[in-house]
Amino acid sequence: MDFQDMAFPKAPVPDKRSKAMALASVILGIVALVTCCCIYLSIVCGSLGIILALLSKGGELTMDTKGQIGLTLSSVGLGLTLFLYIGIFLVMLSQYGGIDGILQEYMRMYQADTIEELYQMLGIVQ
Repeated sequence: MDFQDMAFPKAPVPDKRSKAMALASVILGIVALVTCCCIYLSIVCGSLGIILALLSKGGELTMDTKGQIGLTLSSVGLGLTLFLYIGIFLVMLSQYGGIDGILQEYMRMYQADTIEELYQMLGIVQ
């Protein structure tokens, strides 16, 4: 130990990581996983969970355990949701032969003769 270390002791560096953001990201990740069938809620919670997990680092190079768990849960929930909905859309496209076939099926279900009638019945304003 040299003289400079004895004269000027180093103060402990405070941890800048946010435990509250890490916990919020874990909670949002769990919600994203549980609600992966609800597209809007799962995408919002998964995206916010990823953002909060990354922000919980607070400028540090490493992330604490809760932040890592939140990042993992949120990513898996968001990925599962996107996988489910892209898969369902592709099955619908193959089942009905494209977007036109899907629209024809909706017209048949709502007993509409034209696409404008279908839009009116669904409350879509053009």
